[in-house]
Amino acid sequence: MRKVWAIALAAGAIRLALFLGLDLYADEAYYWLWSRHLAAGYFDHPPMVAWLIRLSTSFVGGELGVRILFVACGALAVVFAALVAGELSDDPGAPVVASLLAAAAPILTLTGGLALPDAPVEAAYGAATWLVARARGRVWLWAGIAVGLALLSKLTAGLLAPALLLLVAWDRELRRELPTPWPWLGAAVAVLVFLPNLAWNARHDWIELRFQLRHGFASTVTLRSVLDYVGGLLAGPGPVVLVLGVARLARARTSATKRVAAATFLPMLVTFAAATRSPVEANWGALVYPALAGAAAASLASAGRRLRRGLVAFSVGTGAAAALLFGLEVRNPVLVRPDTPFVERFRGWREYGQRARDAAARACASIGNPQGCDATDPFVYAPSYQEAAELAYYAGWRRFGPGFTRPSQLDLWFEPPAPGAPVLQAGVAVAPRDRLFEATEAGPPVPFEVLLKGCVIHRGEIRAFSGYRGEVRRPGGDLHSF
Repeated sequence: MRKVWAIALAAGAIRLALFLGLDLYADEAYYWLWSRHLAAGYFDHPPMVAWLIRLSTSFVGGELGVRILFVACGALAVVFAALVAGELSDDPGAPVVASLLAAAAPILTLTGGLALPDAPVEAAYGAATWLVARARGRVWLWAGIAVGLALLSKLTAGLLAPALLLLVAWDRELRRELPTPWPWLGAAVAVLVFLPNLAWNARHDWIELRFQLRHGFASTVTLRSVLDYVGGLLAGPGPVVLVLGVARLARARTSATKRVAAATFLPMLVTFAAATRSPVEANWGALVYPALAGAAAASLASAGRRLRRGLVAFSVGTGAAAALLFGLEVRNPVLVRPDTPFVERFRGWREYGQRARDAAARACASIGNPQGCDATDPFVYAPSYQEAAELAYYAGWRRFGPGFTRPSQLDLWFEPPAPGAPVLQAGVAVAPRDRLFEATEAGPPVPFEVLLKGCVIHRGEIRAFSGYRGEVRRPGGDLHSF
């Protein structure tokens, strides 16, 4: 395990360096905004992501402070991949191979360096899978804690519950455990850990669960989205992990392998089902990839030494090359255009925030600088939660109306400005029909741009309205229809 911990720490250091100095991705800024308003739940996800950001930023400033605990979670996911391999194989080298495969998996590299719900759920779900695989007696209590923490990170971890129900018919050893109190006490512990978020959802009409179900099964699938899903499935864990991990679990014979298979396959099948109905992002199924890396390592344990070394070298080499290419291109685009999505997501937001403040000052001046219209603490309607979050982090703005592109946590926080108060509208050429507010006379739009290597990577526009008159019903229904 000393080698495993060394690999995990090295992976954490590499991921830290990979994103060091890069601006916050919009979703990271959104979760940072959550962390300024601690709660037991939020519109989109359970609270773990906000809790971790609040904890780390209490001690470390800047983007590093936002991300550092997620790097730690990503390193723990590597360790749990190794522990799963140890449960599935007697080969003493299997845990080290699993840690190498998990450390090099492209999607685990990305999620293990960014402040998103994925790193904590990967670590906690990996721990839960390992503990369930070896659960006998009191070990069920520790498994319950891990499951509860996974649920506080991302609701998809709840798929472990139906997986265990299906497992009862498959795993004889699990059936022998059921007459004892320990599996039931473990389930009670999981519910107890998850209880704060359950209570929050009950108070908020289960909006978190309803949003995730709608988001995952929205009936907006296209051929392009299906092909993107297939590409993400192959590239996310890496082909060696995917093929060998699935092959190992599909021929499960031991109780431990059956338990890991159930915990892994059901989320993968649900993600596949979602991909047939709506676009699925590459990180949706990543919570099972640490265990899948462990299964792949157990499969490699029975391979010849030359083949095993070759496949591990291929996985580590391609993963490292992909990470290096990403790190170089996002900082100095040469092979891709600067306005390529993965570049613009991490560049230019600090400048964007400063230019937005300058534009806000000019926009307020255009309507006579009424009281309450200023560049330091305006009330802002942004088109999306992503733009609002970047403005919150980099422009220092805190008061936002709902975004018109889709509901978000901004809807739950919304406290309208006083009648007659000035408001700002952010966003490029927002049509009057898309505004979620009414206001009196507006000043002219004040546009601005952010350039990278002579290419526009962000466009913005600020427009000031002299007097707020009220909110407008969201097109397509109110918040409770989502």
